[in-house]
Amino acid sequence: MRTKLRAGEKKILETRTHWLTVAKPFLFLMLTLSFFIVSLFLLNQSNNYVTALRWACGILLLVAGLNFLYREWYRRRDIWVVTNLRVIDENGVFSLYSKESPLEKINNLSYGQSLWGRLFNFGNVEVQTAAEDGATVYRMVARPRLLKDTIAECRDEYSRTIAELSLNRSGGSGENPRKS
Repeated sequence: MRTKLRAGEKKILETRTHWLTVAKPFLFLMLTLSFFIVSLFLLNQSNNYVTALRWACGILLLVAGLNFLYREWYRRRDIWVVTNLRVIDENGVFSLYSKESPLEKINNLSYGQSLWGRLFNFGNVEVQTAAEDGATVYRMVARPRLLKDTIAECRDEYSRTIAELSLNRSGGSGENPRKS
């Protein structure tokens, strides 16, 4: 996580984009690797066409490998962090995009999973805040229910803490003074 935590802030949960987001680049890498192996070992001819095919397969393998590495690096940098004060959405490889949602501004939480999402435990989490932007949707989240439940628990705990602090500041004991 590249965003610095504030004084007294504790990280509760960190999750990222599901590994299935790199499945297509990985499959493409494996396909190009198989083509490259076939061009090296099964084509025993050494004419200009076979040499050009080997070079083409090698270049395609290099591009597929770099694409997979970039996508995996991006997946590892695309994180959501729940703290005791806020939810941080952070992504970017060479540049950084960070969005914070304070717990007191979060109004509604929901999550959704398709059939495949339920099988592989990924889905979307929607966070509605009091901000002008309205709802923020986190897509392809690994363990979306855990993320939603953790945000809800932290929001409720934060609300209780604020209520206790305001009660202690006002000097009230929580009892109705008229009943005394």
